[in-house]
Amino acid sequence: MKYLFSILLITVFISFCTKQPTQGDSSTIPSSLTTISQGTFSNGVHNVSGAVKLASDGAGKKYLVFTDLKTEAGPDIRIWMATSKDGSNYSEISSTVKVGSYALEVPGSVDTNSKKFVLVWCKQFSVLFGSAQLN
Repeated sequence: MKYLFSILLITVFISFCTKQPTQGDSSTIPSSLTTISQGTFSNGVHNVSGAVKLASDGAGKKYLVFTDLKTEAGPDIRIWMATSKDGSNYSEISSTVKVGSYALEVPGSVDTNSKKFVLVWCKQFSVLFGSAQLN
């Protein structure tokens, strides 16, 4: 009985600590974007799929545009741009991850020339869920 109770308690704890990604809003994608580079997500420790492109508008603002992004749930997953898949030298683009198709504005301070990896990263456990290299 103690064993069953322990398993139940662990299951409840895991379900409360794991946030499900929310649905992205395709209306956030600006019109008239020019693609700079693009990539396709591949798995890290978890299943991640979809595509991402770095694009700019006529005013020079840059965006990460996600198409059909899918990822497993995690406790603290974020979108980072980094110089490699190991998560070093990163810039956080979003503290939450959405699934589907949507755009995120890239802050002007992010060096998109050197940060060619888009990471779905679990900050709490320092785990790479998945990544896309922008080419």
